[in-house]
Amino acid sequence: MRLLLVIFLVPISICSSNIPITSELLESVFGNPDSEASPSAISSQVVPVTPSPDGMTDTEYLEAIDKYVPSIADYDKFDWSLTKRVASSSQANFLISPLGLKLSLSILTEAATGSTQSELAYVLGFDRDTNSVRQKFAMILSSLQTQSSQYILNLGSRIYVGATVIPQQRFAAISQQFYKTELKSLDFSNPVTAASAINCWVSNATEGRIPDLVKPDDVSGVSAMVLNTIFFKGTWQHQFAPNATKSQLFYVSIEDTKEIPFMNIRDKFFFAESKRFNAKILRMPYLGNKFSMYVIVPNSLTGLPYIFDGLSELRTELYYLQEYFVDVTIPKFQFEYTSHLGGILKELGIRQAFEDTASFPGLARGQVLSNRLKISKVLQRSGVEVNELGSTVYSATEIALENKFGEQMMPNAEVIANRPFLFFIQDEMTRQLLFTGRVSDPSLVDGAFKVTNMFLFTVFLLAGIRSLDCRQNVPSDISRLNFFDTDLLRYTAEDKKGNVMVSPASIKSILAMLLEVTSGDTEAEIKSALRLSPYKDEVRDQLNLYLNALYANTSGVTLQNTNSVFVSSRLKLKKEYEQAVRNIYLSSVYTVDFGDTLNAANTINRWINHHTKGLIPALVQPSEINPTSESLLTNALYFKGTWRYAFNPKYTHASCFYNGNSCQKVAMMELHEDMNYAYIDNLRSHALELPYGTGRYSMFVLVPHDRSGINTLIRDLPYMSLPQITLLMESTSVRLFMPKFTIDYSDSMVEPLRKMRINTLFSKNANLSGMFENGSAQVNNFLHKVYLSVDETGTVAAASSSAMVIPLIEDGVQLKVDRPFVFFIRDNELELIIFEGKIEEPSLYTEQNVVDPMQRNGQIPQNTGQWRSG
Repeated sequence: MRLLLVIFLVPISICSSNIPITSELLESVFGNPDSEASPSAISSQVVPVTPSPDGMTDTEYLEAIDKYVPSIADYDKFDWSLTKRVASSSQANFLISPLGLKLSLSILTEAATGSTQSELAYVLGFDRDTNSVRQKFAMILSSLQTQSSQYILNLGSRIYVGATVIPQQRFAAISQQFYKTELKSLDFSNPVTAASAINCWVSNATEGRIPDLVKPDDVSGVSAMVLNTIFFKGTWQHQFAPNATKSQLFYVSIEDTKEIPFMNIRDKFFFAESKRFNAKILRMPYLGNKFSMYVIVPNSLTGLPYIFDGLSELRTELYYLQEYFVDVTIPKFQFEYTSHLGGILKELGIRQAFEDTASFPGLARGQVLSNRLKISKVLQRSGVEVNELGSTVYSATEIALENKFGEQMMPNAEVIANRPFLFFIQDEMTRQLLFTGRVSDPSLVDGAFKVTNMFLFTVFLLAGIRSLDCRQNVPSDISRLNFFDTDLLRYTAEDKKGNVMVSPASIKSILAMLLEVTSGDTEAEIKSALRLSPYKDEVRDQLNLYLNALYANTSGVTLQNTNSVFVSSRLKLKKEYEQAVRNIYLSSVYTVDFGDTLNAANTINRWINHHTKGLIPALVQPSEINPTSESLLTNALYFKGTWRYAFNPKYTHASCFYNGNSCQKVAMMELHEDMNYAYIDNLRSHALELPYGTGRYSMFVLVPHDRSGINTLIRDLPYMSLPQITLLMESTSVRLFMPKFTIDYSDSMVEPLRKMRINTLFSKNANLSGMFENGSAQVNNFLHKVYLSVDETGTVAAASSSAMVIPLIEDGVQLKVDRPFVFFIRDNELELIIFEGKIEEPSLYTEQNVVDPMQRNGQIPQNTGQWRSG
């Protein structure tokens, strides 16, 4: 039995509208496995652009603004590995579509089991959580299939099954829902008719670019065929003037030069001079900012192989792109390329799928030992045309499966691509590589190594899917960062009187910016405390993912994280650090005169006041600024949340809050709702979740059973983390009494960080040599200020850097928070703690027009269940 999966990628030219997709939006899409992102859904979640004073917005102008924000890509390690292997197979022009092959293999993975599936998933870099993989590809495909008047991008996927093949219904449903792939029955016993039907579909999908993908002999005896087509046509955002195109020499090698038409333009582009690759990196956007072509030109004629050797690190170099006026000279080129990818996939580790022992039971029913499927061949054909107006790119891939027996003051730069260079085209929203390629000789129209009876399709066998109901997979890079949070709370709050509050997110933002310039013991201590990878590029990816998660603008919750570096006017930041601060750590850089302490304090405080919405009007006083200071790193984190279940203000009443042996009359709120609750034996404490808005963010309250148990609870928390606690919580009918409280807390973080073994940073031995052009620096202080207000409607927070439980009928509990307690505010999807603290001094009760609980005639707010008196 033969099964063919055909993926065809066609010429691409982009003219797209500017649709900003935020990290929050992507996370939202990934985290909702039951929904499909539609264009309208995406549009509804876009953060609105602030209108101009007259209320009008020039959309055409906004769409012309080039926006570039580097970020982590999903599943791109396979793309670079594939590109590197293809590049090493010959020195000629090549063009492949990693996305096309990857999408086809992902469908194949769904049909596979056992070691066949394991190899495919491992090489593709897939998560163990099948739902997560499906959701990410559903998001990618939804983004690519969004229609726009500014570009043409036709994406189609189809599985043809033989008339005698009975497809698995579950596989058909998953293919349609997550991979936008429809199943069609086709009589392969009549190869002429079958080939004609396939070619007609491919030709329509590629706008006639590939009219005859397969011949009758290619489909004879095939059991199934999977095809994927991508047609892309885009127009440069900065178009080359045709009259500026002139013939120049292109250096194919030291001995071989050819006269080629070169295009030229001087305009604003994002550009970087890469020391790592000794090359120039240029980003050339298409209209709409959805797609861009990246061109990497080595500085030496023989430097391209060195770039391919380190291709896995290229994504890191993209963080350093900065806007320049660039004089671009690049050749016009057009070529087609056909490659056999079976051998390369085997080299990458996909072997079982090509063997007689391959296992693909998920595609069709009735497979037995005599007619099991395996991959017989993987072919891909691609084409590209780059001219003054834009680009046209296309590709087709085939995997056959058969019976096992058979602006002003802006810096300037120049890029002259007159030697072999690398290029790739990327979807800027999903960071997926549509195409990667090398131009070795622009004069060649067909850069492929020739094959007889050339196939222009990819054939894949799609594998079975296990029925899994898994919760969203939290990236381990983020979950490990949470160990720091528990340590921070312990060393800040333990044995300290009064209210204490810190923002782990804010402090980690500052440490992340410091980590970029440290080395030696200073760097090692910070990495150890934060539980970061020892490899710098992985650290940047971890921290960038973390910082991008600190933005939300959803129903019921606003979360904004802002970083800034204030630098002495006497000094100059190193260019590499300034670029990293801006691009990786999403920070702004300002110059101040620390010698003028009053003006410096005012400048810093204005920034803090603005970014905390006025909740923290001042972070530093003039007397706290050392005139010899060299730099001040600041962070402002603002959070506002509305309870999903709001407290009724008329039931707020005076009640005792016990701190030691004293009773303080505080404003006690009251609520009766079904909420997640658990009694944690290991902590001798009660745990309750109070969700905000849609439930992505929550406040978790931990109340010790003993009135004097707060310090013991804080000391024991490292041995029973919040993620472990939440696993024990269940929906329970709870009658809650909780005090209103407001915290305005400031403290130096030096001692808590020292207790976490970050010592060298605050000593004369600190190594921050990567910060300034001349000399190093030392951190004199680490100021942290937070504000939090919790009342009946919700929570407003900002940062700059025994409860009597009485069993009731109907399994309800009464939780009275009348003693010091611990709280956390957390992003539940990423298990990321934003704020944490302990409350010993809630808001005192002030006389107001409220209802005394003893005068309600036994009524209970929001519920009429009976409760036993406590």
